[in-house]
Amino acid sequence: MRSFAKLEELIEECDLYGPLAVADFGAGAGYFAIPIAKKLSENGTVYAFDIQEPPLEALRKRARDFGLHNIETLRADLERPQGTKLRAESVDFIVIANILFQTQNKNAMLAEAFRVLKKGGRILFVEWNDGLLGTPGPRPQHRVTPQALKEYIASFHCIIEKEFTLGEHHYGVIAKKQ
Repeated sequence: MRSFAKLEELIEECDLYGPLAVADFGAGAGYFAIPIAKKLSENGTVYAFDIQEPPLEALRKRARDFGLHNIETLRADLERPQGTKLRAESVDFIVIANILFQTQNKNAMLAEAFRVLKKGGRILFVEWNDGLLGTPGPRPQHRVTPQALKEYIASFHCIIEKEFTLGEHHYGVIAKKQ
């Protein structure tokens, strides 16, 4: 299993080339959206979704500071059917990082992700490792284990392309829609 110490290395591993539509579910202030938008340049669009407006405003400011014009920020409840308001099978790549543990209805959010993902499209999942009480991150009982994530992915008839670690406290999976 590969291990990545830096976000840029992970994004490079995602093979984001050409004119792509990328969705960042739970984008916050743009931890993934900004570097992905830089990599895509004007050859693609990043749709950055969050349920809260303040992080999206921070993301818009950061995008302006970097001179990025290929990020669209959208407030959305990703646990609602068609919460993104995107067309079915309209996105090439999705980032779902550090939000599954706080999602009440994981199946609904994942259903929306797989609805908007094109056939052959991929999803990058990043989640907290199983942790002991006192380690950084959410309480252990709220974390999504690698096995649970694999079961969610399989339930949507997708395959796992890659598995990796990201630093000391996170693991990740890239899944592909058949």
